Amino acid sequence: MRKILITGFEPFGGYVENSSWEAAKKVASFGVFNVDIATECLPVSFVRAPMTIREAIYRHTPDVVIMLGQSATADRIKLERVALNMMDSAMGDNDGAKPDEEPIDKDGATALLTSLPIKILRSAIEAKGINVKISNSAGLYVCNRTYYEGLRICRERGARAIFVHLPLYEGQKSPHRDKKTMPLGDMCRAIQTIIEEIK
Repeated sequence: MRKILITGFEPFGGYVENSSWEAAKKVASFGVFNVDIATECLPVSFVRAPMTIREAIYRHTPDVVIMLGQSATADRIKLERVALNMMDSAMGDNDGAKPDEEPIDKDGATALLTSLPIKILRSAIEAKGINVKISNSAGLYVCNRTYYEGLRICRERGARAIFVHLPLYEGQKSPHRDKKTMPLGDMCRAIQTIIEEIK
């Protein structure tokens, strides 16, 4: 039986919920045939998120890690191809940290890429009628920091990983008006499709 770890984030930026964690919980509750799914809620923290993802991977020993994050500006699901060795934030994380173009690891690779078949995953999700695209930048916020750490640890342990940015879900309370949304069920079906397509 394959073991999958799905992570989402706690609320941040004035939101009382985070679409990534809501989707992670629902996918785990639905389940996928012949797959053991574990979940972990990550703090929106440049320091604590990478520590938490590392501990979760050691504890659950997954074959694949699917990291989810909320992107309030997205109008579709974004499959992230790359994590950059950089942190930058004017807004700050939930701990108040505001890194200014700081490297994640001074001796580390400039970028790390997912080894999962990202174009195949996109096509499979599109076939379900769900809006999706491949993204070549996960930003420089906590999502990117977590992705870099997740990819690095998975490479060390012979596992694979991908980061997926989700829009706000329909009905999600937002401190901003006119934000694009997507049905939470579509997000869950997309994540289930990723799990089913991973060989």
